[in-house]
Amino acid sequence: MFENSVAYETYAVFGRWMKKTLRKPIFLFFSLVQPIVWFVLFTQSFQQIASIPGFERITGTNSYLTYFSAAVLIQTIISSAMQSGLGMVQDIESGFLDKMRVAPIRRFSILTGKVMSDGVRILLQTIIIMALGFALGVTVATGVGGFLLILILSAAFGVVWSGLSLLIGLATRNSEATLMISLLTTFPLLFLSTAVMPLQFLPNWVQTVATYNPMSYIADAFHSLIIHGFDWGVLGQASLVIIAIGTVALAATTAMFRRALAR
Repeated sequence: MFENSVAYETYAVFGRWMKKTLRKPIFLFFSLVQPIVWFVLFTQSFQQIASIPGFERITGTNSYLTYFSAAVLIQTIISSAMQSGLGMVQDIESGFLDKMRVAPIRRFSILTGKVMSDGVRILLQTIIIMALGFALGVTVATGVGGFLLILILSAAFGVVWSGLSLLIGLATRNSEATLMISLLTTFPLLFLSTAVMPLQFLPNWVQTVATYNPMSYIADAFHSLIIHGFDWGVLGQASLVIIAIGTVALAATTAMFRRALAR
C-alpha cells in the first residue's frame, strides 16, 4: 500500500535525481568553481570598497569579504537552480518524459521529487560555500542558530528558483534557450540587488530596482544573520518573498508540466 502513496512516489523520483547527481560529480564540482572564484578573487580585487567612507557604518562590518558572502551564497543558489530546468529539458529531449506519461505515478510526485532533490543539492553546496567562508575569515554573528537559518533560507530559496528554472525549461523545451534565458534573468538581478553593494552606494535608478528586487530581501536576510544578528523583521520579509515567489512559480510550473505531459 505504501508503494502507491505520494510519499513513496516522491521518494522514488527524488532518489533518481540524486543518483544522477552522484553519478556526475563533475557537474557539482564545476557549479562550485564560479562561487569559489568569486569568493577568493573578486573579494580580493574589490576589498578596498570597505575603505569607502561610511561602509562600516552602513553595513556593520569593515570586511568586504564578509559583506560579499551573501552574494556568493545567492550566486551558488541560482547557479545550482538553473540545472533544474536543464535537467527537465534533457528528460524531454531523451524521451524520458514521454515514458512518464504512461507511468502509474502522480504528476505532483514527479515535480515534488525533482524540487526536493534540488533543495538537497543546494543545501550541500551552501554548506561547502559556508565552510570556505569560515576558512577565509567570515564569521556568523548569530552563531549556530544563524548558520542553520542560512541553510534553511538557502534551501527554500533554491527550491523556489528551481521552480522558475523548471518553468523556463518546460516553456522552451530547449537546453540552449533555457540556459540563455536563465542567465539573462538571474545574474542581472543579482547585481541589481543589495547583495553586491550596500543600497546607499548604488545609483538612484539601481536603488529603485533593488527595492523591488527579491534577491535584495534574501541578501538582507543573509547580511542580518552573518553581520548584525537576528533581525526578525528582515527575516520575515525574506520568508514572505520566498513564499510569494514559490506560490506563483510552482503553481505555474505545475500547470505547464501537466500540459507538457498531455502533449
